[in-house]
Amino acid sequence: MTRHDHRCAAEICREQGWGVGTCLVGDAGHGPTVIQITALGDRVMLAKILSHGRMAVAYHEAQAWSLSLRDWRTVG
Repeated sequence: MTRHDHRCAAEICREQGWGVGTCLVGDAGHGPTVIQITALGDRVMLAKILSHGRMAVAYHEAQAWSLSLRDWRTVG
């Protein structure tokens, strides 16, 4: 469970065994969002959105993510 876990995203990823290339899915009430981790720093995780709801996202740059707003789990 990542929702309401206010530790830094990189720490949560390392604890869960999530690394660069891992795809995660989470839903904040507006349909599932799928992200792919692109980089892990000491505290920051960068990820790009692959899809939101039922729509594929054509282009999104990687950005810093917090994991505390929804429960994230690996895809597949």
